[in-house]
Amino acid sequence: MRSGTVVKPFRGLYAQADYWNALDRYEQVRHIVRALAGCHPEWVFCGPTAAVMHRLDCSYRLVRPLWIAVPPGAHYRNTKQLTRHVISHPETVEIDGVKVTGLLRTLFDCAATLRLRYSLAPIDSALRSETVSREALLAYPSSVKYSRRRRDVLEAFTLSDVRSENGGESSARGMLHEMGYPPDDIQTEFPCLDHPGRKHRVDFLWKKEDGTCVVMEFDGVRKYVDPNMASGRSIREVVDGERRRQQCLERQKASVIRMYANELDSPGRIIRDLEDLGVHCVL
Repeated sequence: MRSGTVVKPFRGLYAQADYWNALDRYEQVRHIVRALAGCHPEWVFCGPTAAVMHRLDCSYRLVRPLWIAVPPGAHYRNTKQLTRHVISHPETVEIDGVKVTGLLRTLFDCAATLRLRYSLAPIDSALRSETVSREALLAYPSSVKYSRRRRDVLEAFTLSDVRSENGGESSARGMLHEMGYPPDDIQTEFPCLDHPGRKHRVDFLWKKEDGTCVVMEFDGVRKYVDPNMASGRSIREVVDGERRRQQCLERQKASVIRMYANELDSPGRIIRDLEDLGVHCVL
């Protein structure tokens, strides 16, 4: 460790630095969970940790601490690395040799314990991957006993939308609902005025009484730096393409707002822009 060839990602766990640093954050969590399950085969992982093991979308903000299910009456102490959550008789499955709560129970616990801006991402991704149907999702809350947060779960499950393309968009939509600015629609298509036959699909849409509309795009940095998303274009070409796209939308009476991932927890600027463009709080 002093020489930097070995890292300590978790108490009592070590890894070769080159190997560890080549893993993305979610795969690092899966490595830690698998190692801990080998040391503690009785542990059942739940909440966001189970969501990561199910390979659902989950915010980076939720990957630590790890969540473990414990029975009612258990004595435990939470730490910066581990947090326990009381669950009576959770249904479990095994993934990569790890006991985790089943998919529907995992989604239920995320919706019951997390803010909407973070619970929608794993729910939407489960629908998008077709690992659960909307009918099964909406029917599940009534089967869970002794839950004080059933109303929150039903709200999150009802707001879920298979059309959401990624976890960032789901989180942004959850934040907008929390703040009282729910969009009228998502993934709405506009014709491209410069290239007939092409479409511009916008993330969020608000329709105004005067016939104009407001659209919001959720921008992550990946579209600018990830070669797989940039389609071989340079950053300048990607930026120029986004500018031409916005100009095309504005020619169709659409005002465009851009939102970035770091504004999920500080949405003041987004709210001001919506208000300035005539989109008002409905709470």
